[in-house]
Formats: sequence, C-alpha cells, structure tokens
Amino acid sequence: MNDLLEFMQDRALTPAERRRMNAKPAGKPKGYAAMPGTGPADQTCGSCGHLYRNRLAKTYLKCSLMKAHWTGGAGSDVRARSPACRNWVAPQNADEVQS
Repeated sequence: MNDLLEFMQDRALTPAERRRMNAKPAGKPKGYAAMPGTGPADQTCGSCGHLYRNRLAKTYLKCSLMKAHWTGGAGSDVRARSPACRNWVAPQNADEVQS
C-alpha cells in the first residue's frame, strides 16, 4: 500500500492511468427473470416473447418480466444471444421476433 501512495506522490497521473484506475468491470447484465440456460436448449432470449426492445438513442434489450426492476443503466439489460431461461415463451406472432 505504501508503494502505491509513494508512486502517486512522485508524479501526476497521466489521463490513461486515471481512466484505468476509474474503470469499472464490464460484468454481465443482470436483468434476467431466471438463470439463463434453464429453458429450452435450442432457444435464446432473442427468441422469447418476453424480450422488450427499449428504443431510445440506442436500443436496450430488457426482459418484460423484470419491468419493476428496470434501471436506467445496463444493469437491467439482457443479451439476445443468452440461452433461454425457464420463463421462455414463444412470441405471440412472427413480427415480435426481430434479430
């Protein structure tokens, strides 16, 4: 710990070093209604009827079963390529499946 403090006191940090120190790990999205992979083996979140595409400046994929827990950030997103969870349902019509 003393080595880091001494290093930081000797000189100012470069912008790249500052970004590295403040970087947060990417992590996986946590907006799934159940554990991915617990549903049908040949299906994904992208083929589920619960997938909601929140279209703003970008399109954010959300699980409509988790609407009460949606945040304004990536923490409540899902990935279309994730294996389906046990709550997977077929879409009502073919227009709902968009890849």
